[in-house]
Amino acid sequence: MTKDELERLNRTVEAFCSYIESLPPEALTEQEWGPKEVLAHLVFHHQGYVAMAEAIAQGKPLIPPKGRFRDINAYAVDKSRGVDTAELVEQFRQVNHRLVALYQSSDPEAVSFRIKQDSKLFSLTELVPAAEAHIRNHQRKLEREQLKRGY
Repeated sequence: MTKDELERLNRTVEAFCSYIESLPPEALTEQEWGPKEVLAHLVFHHQGYVAMAEAIAQGKPLIPPKGRFRDINAYAVDKSRGVDTAELVEQFRQVNHRLVALYQSSDPEAVSFRIKQDSKLFSLTELVPAAEAHIRNHQRKLEREQLKRGY
């Protein structure tokens, strides 16, 4: 991976956070799967990446989440209920900063984990571009949905 991919991840996270901050309050009301829920989902997964990478770096046991992504995502959304959107945005910025710092301070090829039980093994080198694309794709979908709603 190149420095460009880390910069792209940073730009994509910042673009997503700025997009969320630009939405009117009515777009950020709690829904089944609206902008706030997508943000919570992304924060949750980024936090998991950091926790797993830190566990590997510290030689601690690593237990990835188990279950279907749908269930894991529902848990992430439920966990975010009542949390202010601005707080989630700040958490996303902070955890992304930690992920990038972990990448830069380790051998990213040697830090490998499963993002959930029974999933593919990802090294940090593979995870960063995959996470960036995941965030970017969610933003595109949200932008299309919000246009339909007139936001």
